[in-house]
Amino acid sequence: MSSISNLPYGKILDYWYENLKGHKHRNKFLLTKFIEAFTFNSNSKKLKAKYKFTPFPIGGKNQLPIKPKMALVIPVYAKSSKDIQDLSNLFSSIAKLEYQPEFVIVVDDNSPKSYDIPNQFIKVKNELNCGPAKARNRGIDLALKNEIDVIAFTDSDCILESNWTKQIVFYFQQHQTCGIISGNTISNDKHWFGTYHNINGTLNGRKFKNSNRLLYGTTANLAITAEIGKKIRFNEKFPNAAGEDIEFCFRANNEGFELNHNPEMIVYHNYGYTDRVLDNLNIFINQFRKYGKGEKILLEQIPEYYAYFNETEEIKAE
Repeated sequence: MSSISNLPYGKILDYWYENLKGHKHRNKFLLTKFIEAFTFNSNSKKLKAKYKFTPFPIGGKNQLPIKPKMALVIPVYAKSSKDIQDLSNLFSSIAKLEYQPEFVIVVDDNSPKSYDIPNQFIKVKNELNCGPAKARNRGIDLALKNEIDVIAFTDSDCILESNWTKQIVFYFQQHQTCGIISGNTISNDKHWFGTYHNINGTLNGRKFKNSNRLLYGTTANLAITAEIGKKIRFNEKFPNAAGEDIEFCFRANNEGFELNHNPEMIVYHNYGYTDRVLDNLNIFINQFRKYGKGEKILLEQIPEYYAYFNETEEIKAE
């Protein structure tokens, strides 16, 4: 969710006009940004009150062993043939990971479509469709029950680089003040909107200016220590995949858990854009409509959020 959404349209476009000076896609990007901003702002909530930015506290070191036990948690709601194919692609990429997690936990959120999982994976199913926040919390519970040290998260429409889990462990070991890591999430769509998301940083978190500390990372590409899982859960007031990762990361930051960006943690995300222009535009608009609705809940939970947002910058996908 990378819109500068608490600014007027003109200032949003001015920001990107300057930011993309000399870029071959500047004009096309600005037109798409206007569509995004209009859709997002039409579905979001504006705050009249002003809040002050207060730096997050600095916590202690993580207590991870040299070779931590890891669980990978994947919330799944499969409703189409695309979703089934996405899962197959994700599972294939997990099989190629150089550092295999001890547990891969698939939390099915009462999917209308059936699918197969590898025998070594654990699958649990919710009786009702409750949203990804509750699904991830169930995965965290199961991971902690099995005395896991690191809990990684990705989404069902993602593909993991083979060194993804290795990069998670390496970064935690090299940066012991860090309790959460988010990586570089790249749109896998060979289409203009995929290119737009990469320039826009839609799939990545937001980084505090002149710092490697993040305000938030996205759950398509996120890892936390077990200590965080014991203290903080995803807020189940968020019914969709929109805003719940931001709220989770904000509370973790507020508890003094440092959140960093590791660009070597690479994940590819598939929105499902095709060669059908109107279908693609519909996918794009629906995505930012959902983000805007998520922001309404986010600002109810964290009314001071934009005081922090304005201290950050987008992370373009590389």
